[in-house]
Amino acid sequence: MRASYRISRRRVLESVVGMAAMSLLAACGQQAAPASPSAPSTAPTSAPTAAATSAPVAAATTAPPPTAQAAQPTAAPTVSPSAQNASQAVQQIPRTQTLIMSLSDALNQFSDPKLMNPFMPGVTRNGWQFAYEPLYFYDMWYTDQVCAPQGIPCKDGEIPWLAESYSYNQDYSALTIKLRTGVTWSDGQPFTANDVVFTLNMLKDNAPKLNFSTEMKLWVKDVAALDDHTVTITLTSPNPRFMFNYFQWHSDLGFPIVPEHIFKGQDPTTFTNFDLEKGWPIATGPWRLTLESPEQRFWDRRDDWWGAKTGFHPLPKMKRVTVIPNLNDDKQIQLLTANQVDCTHGFQTAYTVPTALQQNPKLIAWTAGNKAPYGALDISTVTSMSFNNSKPPFNDPDIRWAINHALDRKQIAEIGTHGLTSGTVLPFPPYGPLKQFYNGVQDLLQKFPIDSFDLNKTAQLMQAKGYQKDQGGFWSKGGQRFSLILTSPPPFFTDITPVIIEQLRKAGFDASFKSPANSGTLISTGDVDAFLGVPGGSVRDPYETMAFFLSRYSAPTGQTAVQPYRWKNDKYDSLVDQMAKLPGTDPQYMTLYHQAMEIWIQALPMIPLVLRYIYITPNTTYWKNWPSETYPYTLPSSWHRTSGLFINTLEPSGG
Repeated sequence: MRASYRISRRRVLESVVGMAAMSLLAACGQQAAPASPSAPSTAPTSAPTAAATSAPVAAATTAPPPTAQAAQPTAAPTVSPSAQNASQAVQQIPRTQTLIMSLSDALNQFSDPKLMNPFMPGVTRNGWQFAYEPLYFYDMWYTDQVCAPQGIPCKDGEIPWLAESYSYNQDYSALTIKLRTGVTWSDGQPFTANDVVFTLNMLKDNAPKLNFSTEMKLWVKDVAALDDHTVTITLTSPNPRFMFNYFQWHSDLGFPIVPEHIFKGQDPTTFTNFDLEKGWPIATGPWRLTLESPEQRFWDRRDDWWGAKTGFHPLPKMKRVTVIPNLNDDKQIQLLTANQVDCTHGFQTAYTVPTALQQNPKLIAWTAGNKAPYGALDISTVTSMSFNNSKPPFNDPDIRWAINHALDRKQIAEIGTHGLTSGTVLPFPPYGPLKQFYNGVQDLLQKFPIDSFDLNKTAQLMQAKGYQKDQGGFWSKGGQRFSLILTSPPPFFTDITPVIIEQLRKAGFDASFKSPANSGTLISTGDVDAFLGVPGGSVRDPYETMAFFLSRYSAPTGQTAVQPYRWKNDKYDSLVDQMAKLPGTDPQYMTLYHQAMEIWIQALPMIPLVLRYIYITPNTTYWKNWPSETYPYTLPSSWHRTSGLFINTLEPSGG
């Protein structure tokens, strides 16, 4: 998930622990999350094997059988009337030649039907992330043994794709990119440097209205095509991470190049880039959208894909990728157990994984031997409690520290995740190259102990601000209780949210939570007290995550902010802007980082809580060669920018 307010939308409580906690909270009189809508009635069970009709196929409504062998699917998904009107004569594809994935940011129905412009606000990970292709992929989990799918060139995790190479000038103020020859768009037009130039200028000219436009206006001074396959980008100031952040797709970071001959003359703030009759969206990947509805999308293979024609990569083995919306954990288990989907958006609770593995022996976890902790650490790994830092009383760092001391990370992990994760204190994950930066601020963490559950310190800070506990045991001042409504984007964080609320209430805060469908909008406009999220961003050094807190990304409450934290500190801005000009390996970088983190830790505009693993259990009944801990060429995450890597790598299992 992207590291900003785009994290959006996730899950309702269904576990015994969650329900017990909700009952406890309800007894205390706070607002619990509303029940989730039911699963879609049109979730596909297999690829079409008969002529499409207008009657939807019902998803499973009963509990899954104990083993996969008892539930081999035979029914075919049908096309809803709305989808059939949009696309005539949908091709019949057998289930054995179809990859079915559950993904996106909305439960049960897509929230962005007929929107295929990857730059328009509101677009989700709806399939464009594998229809388009990047200049480079980056494998965040690469090892000395595995750097990419077998047979694909790779160095230090960097996988050239639409581009062959890149280079900076000496001070990182200019970048030259060499594009691969022979690449074509899905309509046969050549992919050239002019498309890159057009895309960057389009974003600059439409800032801040388009996704990534603010960043391009900030960083790109000029972009030029030296020839059809060479692009030079002159930056406004040195930026050694520009190529990595925007053109080397990893996790939810990076944006595509769009075809100039399609987007030119369009208003990109309103252009949906959707027309099945015209073959839109036009992309370079081996897929064409053939069916579109709120319940499902069909992406059919193009056998004229440039990758196969040039010998760069064989055609994907499946003929269709069917995409359905995100689903609650219980529905995911049902469909995975019945072999009706091949991979899902990922379970929201760790303890769901062993249940799923027991019910279908064809499912696999990320970890070798299907052992705990089952999942993988991603950049969107640090579950945090963040604030509208411009809204009283949450604009006071002492208040934020009082809340921090009320939170017991060990208990959050033990109760919320059954002990399958652990607490954390910094806004980026402690893995890979980032470990040295954890070590680099240990002196600050001793001086300012974020991981200090201490209700006495909470009381001292609150009393110093003039609060006293009322007869109900809640902090009050001037006859008004200290109220805190925590926004928990559905369907995420359902395992830990009730635990957090109960801890806050025990500490004297009149806390409750809500999980509205429009939580993403509320968070981005600042119409919240506090919210749960995963900042993400940083992979190789901490700059990206730290940049989310820069003043320029803030906005007044009620206006959409590029980043939702609304915290401002001029000295912090200056230090982080200096970090931006240096690679993480520069000796001066660590000094600047330490100084900036001292400001950040004292202010605590976000409270890091626990590490969050990505729990995906791919189904090997029909497809094998999934990425895993022992073959870590990417994650088997259908929503990430890197999903095209595993789609292209999967092989038939003969199921």
